[in-house]
Amino acid sequence: MENFIKRAEDLGIDVQKLKSGQTIDQTIKIDNIAKLKSLLNHGMPANVNKEKRESADNNTLLTIAEKAHDHVFFDSPLTESDFAQLKGIFPISVRTISAENKTLGPDEIWDLGTSTNPVVLNIGTLTMQPGSSIKIANTVLDMMVDTLVRNSGNKVGAYDLGIFGATGITPPQGANGQIGANGPQGPAGTCGWGGGIPGENGQTGSNGEVGGDGGNGLKGGNGFASLTAIVKIATITGSADQFVVSTRSGDGGQGGNGGQGGNGGVGGNGGNGASCGCTHTDGGKGGNGGNGGNGGNGSDGGDATSGNNIYIIVPKGQAGKIVKLNSVANPGNGGLGGSAGYLGSGGIGGSGGGASGCPTGSGGSNGNPGSASGNPGSNGKSGSKTGFPGNIYVIETA
Repeated sequence: MENFIKRAEDLGIDVQKLKSGQTIDQTIKIDNIAKLKSLLNHGMPANVNKEKRESADNNTLLTIAEKAHDHVFFDSPLTESDFAQLKGIFPISVRTISAENKTLGPDEIWDLGTSTNPVVLNIGTLTMQPGSSIKIANTVLDMMVDTLVRNSGNKVGAYDLGIFGATGITPPQGANGQIGANGPQGPAGTCGWGGGIPGENGQTGSNGEVGGDGGNGLKGGNGFASLTAIVKIATITGSADQFVVSTRSGDGGQGGNGGQGGNGGVGGNGGNGASCGCTHTDGGKGGNGGNGGNGGNGSDGGDATSGNNIYIIVPKGQAGKIVKLNSVANPGNGGLGGSAGYLGSGGIGGSGGGASGCPTGSGGSNGNPGSASGNPGSNGKSGSKTGFPGNIYVIETA
């Protein structure tokens, strides 16, 4: 197995800086798939490649990205057409982290990122104190450690290296329904005309408009897979004398919630009666409020996504020091239906006309609230697919 110094030289890193205690964290550009394969599938023994190819026999290649993945990690062949398509993907960035000595303190979590560029770790001696861990999510990992010192004290069920997916996106809530327009006030009453033509009473206010329906939520995003990881450890030691590797792929995202239904508009006020000397007309009735709008439906949750495989390469006789944990990723829950819009209130009756010291007209009655609230939206369903964890292969080399 290649050691830390040789790998650092191959990465183009100043070895003297590493020997002086510096940690070099840099991003490099890879301009073709041959270089990417050389970097991520670096110095792999023949028996490891054979096992990887056998594990990939049933993979269905649907996209150029999947074809590139299997070419890099499983030596799957590419056609001339594939190579032509890949020119549009490169260059890509790869993060490399090199250190002669790296220590994680008690309970320290070394987070290598989520949904980011591939990460190459090159560590001489990695010391992990009790409770410490390394995690990476939805990101390719190539990790080489000459000496792993794993000291005891982890909690039950904890992991040393966690290779995870990422939860699918939860879309924003559907738009709320618009509030119904308020009804205009009714026309005011009029005075009578000479010749015995009576005046008109104030008119009834217009009804408020119905509130708009809330928008439906959008489907939750599918989970993001845990990606391929290759971990090469030359020696495992320390008081724990084991290394716990855990994997779980990406849960589906929750479906978007439905928007709230719009409230019904307020009924228009009744028109006021007219005052015509000591004669008068009555006020008009207030308009009825508008009905509430329906809430939008919640959408379905996204599906979980199955993960990619992990390959742990250790010297002969140390496979028993690798402890494997895995769990199934869950589909996302359905979004909640939006609440119904409220009834609009009735308009106020118009006042009766009449001058001071004279009889006054009758005020109009108030309008009624809207006759019906909207219906709440229905809840979405959970996603339909769980995500199976990738296999963790432990391979001993001579």
